[in-house]
Amino acid sequence: MKFNIKNIVCCLMLICFCSNSYSQENISLDSIISNIKEDKYPQIVKKQKLDEALELTYKVSNDTLRNEYILSLSNLYRKNSDSLMFRKTTSQSLDLSEKLNDSISIARSYWRLGSFLKTIKSDSSYHYYHKAKEIYELKSEQLLTGQMLFNMAVLQKNVKDYIGSQVTTTNAIEVFNALDDYDGLYRCYNNLGIIFNNLEDHENAIGYYNDALETLKRIPKKKILEATVLNNIGIVYREKENHVKAIDYYNKALAFDSLQIKNPKLYATLTDNIAYSKFKMNDFSELPDLFYKALKIREDLDISAGIVINKLHLSEYYLSQKDTIKSFNYANKAKELAKEIKSYDHLLDLYKLLAVITTNDKNSIYLKKYIKLSDSLIKNERTTRNKFALIKYETDVVKSENKKLNLKINWIVAISSAVIFFGFLIYVITQQRTRNKELEMEQQQQRANEEIYNLMIDQQDKIEEGRKREKERISLELHDGILGRLFGTRLSLGSLNAKDDSNSKKTREQYINELQSIEEEVRNISHELGLDNFDTTTSYSTMIANLLEEQSKITNFKYQIEDDDRIVWTDIPGHIKINIYRIIQESVQNINKYAKAKNVILDFKKNNNHIILTIKDDGIGFNQEKRSSGIGLKNMKSRVTLLHGQFTINSVPGKGTSISVDVPMT
Repeated sequence: MKFNIKNIVCCLMLICFCSNSYSQENISLDSIISNIKEDKYPQIVKKQKLDEALELTYKVSNDTLRNEYILSLSNLYRKNSDSLMFRKTTSQSLDLSEKLNDSISIARSYWRLGSFLKTIKSDSSYHYYHKAKEIYELKSEQLLTGQMLFNMAVLQKNVKDYIGSQVTTTNAIEVFNALDDYDGLYRCYNNLGIIFNNLEDHENAIGYYNDALETLKRIPKKKILEATVLNNIGIVYREKENHVKAIDYYNKALAFDSLQIKNPKLYATLTDNIAYSKFKMNDFSELPDLFYKALKIREDLDISAGIVINKLHLSEYYLSQKDTIKSFNYANKAKELAKEIKSYDHLLDLYKLLAVITTNDKNSIYLKKYIKLSDSLIKNERTTRNKFALIKYETDVVKSENKKLNLKINWIVAISSAVIFFGFLIYVITQQRTRNKELEMEQQQQRANEEIYNLMIDQQDKIEEGRKREKERISLELHDGILGRLFGTRLSLGSLNAKDDSNSKKTREQYINELQSIEEEVRNISHELGLDNFDTTTSYSTMIANLLEEQSKITNFKYQIEDDDRIVWTDIPGHIKINIYRIIQESVQNINKYAKAKNVILDFKKNNNHIILTIKDDGIGFNQEKRSSGIGLKNMKSRVTLLHGQFTINSVPGKGTSISVDVPMT
């Protein structure tokens, strides 16, 4: 008993120790992350502390908690400009999220990757935003869905896919409207204003900027954003070359309380914009001082893009003042910085400006660089837009397929229920109909056999009538021709019996030759009679030949009958001949109806007491897998089955059809 109590105490102590150790690790990790966020470490120490915190995450046994820590650290690595560790920790978070089946965390990782890549690789950024949006949409996270749509719209705008950006922004507006999210609506309206300004649709641009201003009135403590919108409206008027109106909006924006302190970046932009509009109006009263004022603020804040714009404007200003040295210096410095920060749109403007400033060879060099960069940008933008479209298309295809699949599943469930309920009834009805069809088919076959028999009898009667007429003709020939000649020859020979002179001998020789001629004529008539007798064995072949002759006139096909002399049709039972005749008739009718054949071959062969019939045509053929057998083919198969034979059909589209029938002769 004491032993058990000791064991329990030891276990409790071990649990307490582990729990305490675990808590200490968490406290230490939380402390480091908190201190990094509050910027309590010098920059040189911050990287070391981040790595130390990452090592501590590996000791956290709870995967969900560890994932939260890694997500926090990935964000801190990004803020510390450590892109390599940001990608590494984000990938770790993705792996953990997939292991935990935590789709929201997966979406957060995609979001961060999209945000990180938006200025580096816009197509990859769009891809990750899109994947995050799909997850948020699936989880009914409407606010986050709208944010991802807005991020995608901005990327589309940046690569000049203005129509695509407009559609995506409109979709985001629908989401934000439903949520009364005025911050999201403001950003969307402002983006639409930029889009329409770039499309040179200035009226719509101003309209959307005004919508943004109206929306900002509903957002507390966001009034300073109005200055941004007023600056954008001023830019629209500058594009319209209405610089007086533009300066008016810039000054309205500058009038916001303490703007220079609260938002010095915007203050510098407005100052530079006023200076540039004054320059365009040839109002040099405060120039170049305003340019230099804006430039100093931007240099103090290390706003590289703003510095490029400022120096570009100063270059233009000094060019107008005929000071080409200063103009070139500012343009050249701006060019180098634009290359460094990859501000290619501004670099294009600078190449164009340098081509104007310089002369001779350098002028053409800058023009060539301008053309090369312009072509490259257009190509890259087109490629990126195509990638955006492909991502959206592939997602739409998957959605469409999923929707179809769900619809199919619903239909399958509904139909299965109905099939179970009505299955037995349908089976009984089907069986009854099948029996009725079989009976009807047998009756039709019986009637067809009777028709064929009657047809054969009629044909035989015609043959007998022809034979009778031929016998009458031969009888007349014998009576009127041969008998007359024999009678005349006999009388002439009788009159010569008493004479033995040379003339009589010569005359008798002539009459003997005449008898030979008559003998030959009798032989010919006898041969004709022999052929007539042979008709009794070939009448069935004649019927088939007559059938093909008549049918060939319908579609003008040529036919050929190859008969095996070893087949003695008079010895073949009538029911076999009737069925074979019917099969040939049905087959030839099908050729006329469907095949469009030019040539038909009918081939009879005898093989081991079997008749093998082959019917070939060079028509259009058909696909045996797709076309089910019609009643004609079924009848043919049925007839062959009744004769205990085999029926085969082969057809290839474009290469004709071949039917083979193999039946015993008895």
